[in-house]
Amino acid sequence: MNFKPLLLAAAWLCASALAQAQTPAPAKPAPKPAARPAAKPTPKPVEAAAATAAEGKTNSFGGSGQGPLLTREELRTCFKQEEALRARRTELEQGRALLDRDKTALTADQDAVRGERGSVEAAKQRVDALGERLKAYAERVNSWNQRTAKLAEDTRNSAQADRQRNQLNKEREELERQRAELEADKLRISTEGEEAVRAYNAKALAIDARVTEWNTRNQGWNDNSTLLESERKAWVDSCGDRRYREDDETAIRRGQ
Repeated sequence: MNFKPLLLAAAWLCASALAQAQTPAPAKPAPKPAARPAAKPTPKPVEAAAATAAEGKTNSFGGSGQGPLLTREELRTCFKQEEALRARRTELEQGRALLDRDKTALTADQDAVRGERGSVEAAKQRVDALGERLKAYAERVNSWNQRTAKLAEDTRNSAQADRQRNQLNKEREELERQRAELEADKLRISTEGEEAVRAYNAKALAIDARVTEWNTRNQGWNDNSTLLESERKAWVDSCGDRRYREDDETAIRRGQ
């Protein structure tokens, strides 16, 4: 900013001469008094204008510019701090973008794991159904045992007893076949169920670990963002609201 100095003009001073008369000689025309030279105006210094002229052309970082004029070394420090703040802000923005991308991927993986819970539920249903079959089988075995014991008490050798004995033998063979089938199903269903639960739990635990790690990183980002904002406000107070000489800026840019 350039300020033109203001000069206060002094008043022009003029003096008049008095004519003197001589007696008794006849009066002669009195000579006209010579005019005094006009006084040159004396400029009065203006402190604000003098200070502005001494400062030269100034600039600011865009703040109010009401603070004290920065020295060259202070300006050099302000430039370095500003550059560091910008770099950290860029780093924070990149970190935020990465966190957001990771969150999107994490949410998708969480949804996928929740979808796989259906296989665990299906395995549980198969186990429950097997349990009902085992219960029904146990009831048939118990009935067979009771009827076999009752027939053993009958010592008669009758055709009816022989038919009951033959029927019980056939039923025993059916029970043995069913037992073998149930044992195979039990092994298969329990194995499938355990594998489904183990796979689901492993994925769920891995997701939980990723969620914890993301939350830790996100909290760190928030802490760094808060710290950066605090340092930015301090920079505004010490640099942003103060003016500096453009000559100093030019010198600093040249490495001086």
